[in-house]
Amino acid sequence: MLDKNIELFIAVKQLRAKWKQTTLAILSVSVGVMILICALSLTNGFEKDLVNKILGTNPHISIESALSDRILNYQQSINKLKSIDGVSSVTPAIKGQALINNGIEVKGVLVFGVDPELESKNSDWKKYIIKGNLDKKSQSGIVLGSELARKMALSIGDSIQLVTGVGTITPLKITGIFRADFYEIDVRIAYINLIQAQNIYKLPNAINTLSVKLKDPFQADQISEKILDIVPAFNVRSWLRDNKGLLSAMAMEKKVIFLVMMFIIIVAMLGIANLLVMIVLEKTMEISILRAIGASKMNISLIFLYQGMSIGISGIVFGCLSGYFVSSLLSRYPISLPSDVYIIGNLPIDMQANDFIFVSISAFVVCLFASIIPARRAVKLRPIETIRRNR
Repeated sequence: MLDKNIELFIAVKQLRAKWKQTTLAILSVSVGVMILICALSLTNGFEKDLVNKILGTNPHISIESALSDRILNYQQSINKLKSIDGVSSVTPAIKGQALINNGIEVKGVLVFGVDPELESKNSDWKKYIIKGNLDKKSQSGIVLGSELARKMALSIGDSIQLVTGVGTITPLKITGIFRADFYEIDVRIAYINLIQAQNIYKLPNAINTLSVKLKDPFQADQISEKILDIVPAFNVRSWLRDNKGLLSAMAMEKKVIFLVMMFIIIVAMLGIANLLVMIVLEKTMEISILRAIGASKMNISLIFLYQGMSIGISGIVFGCLSGYFVSSLLSRYPISLPSDVYIIGNLPIDMQANDFIFVSISAFVVCLFASIIPARRAVKLRPIETIRRNR
């Protein structure tokens, strides 16, 4: 029975003798780990950025009347909703389709009539305003998304006409422009004052939407059920249900990326297995002598397991460090994307400790598995016959 330190010594010595192949195997693992970490960080960043944009410009729960096109005495409903555990705030709003006419072309928009002061407590839309603002006292102002303003060549102070389905044509002046860096929002959303919206959509002293903000946005479906129990005459929609397809697609995308990138590490595993098999073939005599002087099959197996572990750990450490470095670089100097092609403006990065741990464990298991094949081959050698053949 060999001492464990001797097993490790022999393992390292044999790897050093094949230093070029060993270095290549370590680099293969490093590259695989680095690419996998960068890919997962990009996927996390994309998902986080997208969710933040959705939550920043949309209510967590949207409530409309199931009986008519308006909600009367809405303050009573607001008070009831605020009493529900998990609800942070509730604000009145008017939501409606409209056309914007700048005298040259016409574009369709989704108009939100909001109280600027109340809405700033309910969502982050105000922080996305890059020029001007929406004045609570103004009855003729409108805030457009940056992509819509760009496409229609509009800027602060320009005049447009807002045409609605209820037959109103209202002249408005652009008082603000916002940019969420989310193309679908920036190209089709507009904000006007709530009182102004009541006049335009012919809803005096009424609204058609209640916007609910939650303490935990991911509890939206559960709290929607509570709302229906209290106010059954309402249609209740949560942001999770509205974006279920998108969120499911992102979750599936992350799994697919992980599986695809794991193939790179599996290729590295084949390189490790090939290296260790070469060592078995070249060191057949040494292995046989070790067996002859008392080394057990377990001792021989451990030598190759240590070699696989050494390559794996070295590759994982270098891969994690390089993955962190590349991801940090992309986070500090983000790559811009054309907003009319992609729904986000740049490549967001979100490194998570869980990903580093999961990737490291997965890569280590793969490398350990790669050393099993040569280890099994080595222990099958018959020491007496091998020594006789090599005399």
